Amino acid sequence: MNRELYNRKIPEGVANTPAYKIKSRVMVLKGGSDALHLMGNIGRDEDDLISVRAEDEEYYIGTFHEGFGFMDVHFPKENVRQLTKDEIDSLNATFFSINGKILGKNRYDYDGYWVSQS
Repeated sequence: MNRELYNRKIPEGVANTPAYKIKSRVMVLKGGSDALHLMGNIGRDEDDLISVRAEDEEYYIGTFHEGFGFMDVHFPKENVRQLTKDEIDSLNATFFSINGKILGKNRYDYDGYWVSQS
């Protein structure tokens, strides 16, 4: 199996082990969990959507689905879960916008993978 290495910035306290690219997907970080970034722990108190693009032995690596755009955030795998069917249905019904201008909406399959944009 040929896996592509992911070049990342590693927060303090995270072991420098190889990370590999994975197909981007939306998952949920459980509330009160760590989200390690170069700026420190930027975890949130409530469950929140994350976009995952890579993984190593202990962490999923990506960004919060909504927020300030912090890249290479490390989410401990034991604190991340897949979305439920109801959460996917809700996400698929949500429009996205920038500065109040509606741009469209994304569609995701029931595993959290992006399908299309409308």
